[in-house]
Amino acid sequence: MSERKLNGFWKPAAAVMLTLALLFGTGMSVSAESLLELQERQAALEEQKEDNDAKLEKLKEDTAQKKGYRDTLYQQIETVQSQLDLYRQQIDRLNKQIAEAEDAIAEKQAGIDKNVELLRERVKAIYMSGQSPAIEIVLSSKNIMDYADRLEMLKSISASDQELINSLKEQMSSVEDELVLINSDKSELNKSKKALERKSAELNALYEEAQQLVAEAENEEATVLAGSEILGSQIAENEEAIAQLEEQLRQDGIGSGSLGNIGSGGLSGTGSFLWPMPGYTYLTCYFGEGGHRGIDIAGGDIYGKAIVAADGGTVQYAGWNDSYGYCVFLDHGNGYQTRYAHMSELGTVTGASVAQNEVIGYVGSTGNSTGPHLHFEVIYQDSLTDPMGYY
Repeated sequence: MSERKLNGFWKPAAAVMLTLALLFGTGMSVSAESLLELQERQAALEEQKEDNDAKLEKLKEDTAQKKGYRDTLYQQIETVQSQLDLYRQQIDRLNKQIAEAEDAIAEKQAGIDKNVELLRERVKAIYMSGQSPAIEIVLSSKNIMDYADRLEMLKSISASDQELINSLKEQMSSVEDELVLINSDKSELNKSKKALERKSAELNALYEEAQQLVAEAENEEATVLAGSEILGSQIAENEEAIAQLEEQLRQDGIGSGSLGNIGSGGLSGTGSFLWPMPGYTYLTCYFGEGGHRGIDIAGGDIYGKAIVAADGGTVQYAGWNDSYGYCVFLDHGNGYQTRYAHMSELGTVTGASVAQNEVIGYVGSTGNSTGPHLHFEVIYQDSLTDPMGYY
C-alpha cells in the first residue's frame, strides 16, 4: 500500500486520538458535540469499511477469474507441447527411416555398380571373341539406364543378362519411391510442427500477460485487504473512545448536572406522548403493514426538520444502525420506550437526559429508507404497540 493511501486510512484514527487527548489529557469538560463527532466518525468508518470489504470481495472474484484464465492457458500450452513432442518423435523416426533408405540406396548402387562391372567384363569378353559387331555402342553408354536400353537392342546378350539388368532397375526404383514417400511424410509433419510452434508461442505470450494481470490483481487485493484491516483497527479504537466518552458523560451528568446543554428532562416520562414531528401528520405507512414496526411520518419539505422527544427520558442509544440509519432510542423510565429512525443528523447522545418536546434529531433518509421521513415506534413492556393508539 502506498504512503498516500496509508495516510488516508490513518487520518480518522489520528483525529480520534487527538479528540481523546483534548478531552481527557487537558482536563477540558466533555461535551455532547464531541461525542456526536466520534459517533459520526464511527459511522463514516463503518461505511468506508463496508465499501472496502465489498471492493475486496469483487477483487477476490476478479483474481480468481484471472487465475482460472491463466491456468486454462497453461493447460493448453501443455497440450500443445505434448503434440509438439509427438511430432518431434515422428520426425526423428522418419529421419531414421530416410537415413536407412539412403543407406539402402547406396548399398543398391554399390551392387549395381558391381554387377555393371561384371556385365562390362562379360560384354568385353563377347567383344574379344567377336560375337557382337555393335559392342562399341554398349561400351559408350552414359548410364545404367542408357546402358540397359542399348543392351536390350543387342540380341547377342543372353536372357540371363537381361534379367539381371531388369532386377537392378526394379530394386533401384522401389527404394527411390520409398524415399520419396518418407520425405513427403516428413514435409507434412514439419508443416504441422511449425503451425503448433506458432500456436505455442501465442499461448505463451497470452500466459505471460495473464500472469502479469494475476500479479497486479493480487497486489491490489492485498492493498485493499490491508486497508480493511486498518479500518477495522480504527473502528475498534473509535468504539473504545466512544465508550470512554459516554462513561464520562454519564459520570458528569450524575455528579454535577453539567449536561444541561443536551437535555433537562427527568429520567421518567409523563406517561402522555406529544407528536414527535410538529407540523407534519401525513402517514405513508401504518403500524403492522407488512410487518411494519411503527408509523412513517412524511411531508413534502420534511427533510431536515426537527424531531422532538415524545416524552421525557434517557437516551438509550444515539448513533448508527444498518436498517434504521441514524437513530435515537429513548427509555421513559415507566415501561415505555420510543424509537426515532432515518435521521439526517443526531441532536443528542447516548446516556443523555432529554425533556419532553426537546429536539433529539433531524429528519433524513439514512439506513433502509426510500425517502425522507421519520420512522416512529412505541414499545411498552418490551412489546411493540401502535403509536396511533396514543394520539
